[in-house]
Amino acid sequence: MSQENVELARRAVDVFSRSGEPAWELYAADLEFTPRGDFGAAEAVHGHDGLARALAGFREVWGDGMKAEVLEVLGSGDVLVVVLRFHLRGARSGVALDVDESWAMWVRDGKISRVEQYGTTPEALKAAGLAE
Repeated sequence: MSQENVELARRAVDVFSRSGEPAWELYAADLEFTPRGDFGAAEAVHGHDGLARALAGFREVWGDGMKAEVLEVLGSGDVLVVVLRFHLRGARSGVALDVDESWAMWVRDGKISRVEQYGTTPEALKAAGLAE
């Protein structure tokens, strides 16, 4: 596994968790982002504008109370699975919730080019072609 890609993934999550905004310079202009289907539509969005729209939808539910931590990074080369724990607080209800999920993540030319969210690590590993 490329240590640079691991650090890229960790930095992307860290910046988002601290600021609530992606570190746009870490994402390819033609990024493809596919949210989890179990939390609504799982249609892929494209580019920085698409990711911004997806985040706006998440904020409607979670407000500014979205924090994440990387638990583990698996994979090799330019394909990773990032295991995460989200600390969430409902925008309207104020209810706190911790959610573990895994992202299949592809890196191209030193930037994140594709992200797919999954509810479990085995699902993400399979999607990334890393399942045993």
